[in-house]
Amino acid sequence: MNFNAKVKKTFDTGKLKAVFDVTLEDEFVIHEVKLIEGQKGRFVSMPSEKWSGEQGRVRRVDIAHPLNAKARAALFAAIEDAYENHLKNISENENTIKTN
Repeated sequence: MNFNAKVKKTFDTGKLKAVFDVTLEDEFVIHEVKLIEGQKGRFVSMPSEKWSGEQGRVRRVDIAHPLNAKARAALFAAIEDAYENHLKNISENENTIKTN
């Protein structure tokens, strides 16, 4: 499965590192996919919404998500690559500005 991730916004502080739009096979897009820094490393958080369940319990439910480990790994790799490339481009641009 081919995923293409585009960085929409990055954050310098906090656990939320970036928000992405992810395109699947150039035919389907998922907005608001998040890259989060957790205690055991980075992970992807899919877009979700709140649902009220039995006895008034509120929980978050993913709107879209990978169905297997292979798809999850491919999605994470696309997001991680896009994020790292984005950071590299920012660093290169800062170095260009400082040297000029």
